[in-house]
Amino acid sequence: MVSKIQGKHICFTGKMEQGDRKEMKIQAKELGAIVQSDVNSKTNILVHGSDVAHNSKHRKMNKAQKLGITILEEQAYYDTIK
Repeated sequence: MVSKIQGKHICFTGKMEQGDRKEMKIQAKELGAIVQSDVNSKTNILVHGSDVAHNSKHRKMNKAQKLGITILEEQAYYDTIK
């Protein structure tokens, strides 16, 4: 079965409530995604946690919005990979 994120470039940011970000990255790789540490023109999806005030997150969110990248909250990400 092919994962919905297979071959997608994914970046994670913010504090995750349901899972550990490190574990989420491992799981994404197992599902065939290419995990990135920063947002760039290759990024397909930015997954964010609840820590909205964090400067790094704001930078990544702003960059993702400017580039037209899909932005998913943590729960929406989990719904996508079910």
